[in-house]
Amino acid sequence: MAVRRFAALIGIIFLLVGVLGFFYDSLFGWFHLDTTHNVIHLVVGVLGLLAASQEGYAYRYSQVLGIFYMVMAVLGVFVKDLFGLMHVGLSDNILHFIVGAIALYFGYVVIETSGQSVVRAGSRR
Repeated sequence: MAVRRFAALIGIIFLLVGVLGFFYDSLFGWFHLDTTHNVIHLVVGVLGLLAASQEGYAYRYSQVLGIFYMVMAVLGVFVKDLFGLMHVGLSDNILHFIVGAIALYFGYVVIETSGQSVVRAGSRR
């Protein structure tokens, strides 16, 4: 259930940020938002809400989301405008790393047994 809650929570947060991004150029004064950011946030949000419907989907969503945001974090260190698609600053990179790490945790470490979440010890899904 924890991985489904994670997918739903990420879905709601990213949908909200995606919508707000069309009305504000900056979020909390730290995160620059543009159309590319907003579309990515909306897609991530919708996919998160869809993935929350089933445990297997939520795991796969968390895994893909984690890998995607870790790649974004690494790319953002070397390329500040991500090939002309969108601006990425230090605060974006930090957030991408945090979201990626948490998503990887839920996608690969947390397992569900009898409705309870437990942490996997060394095994792979």
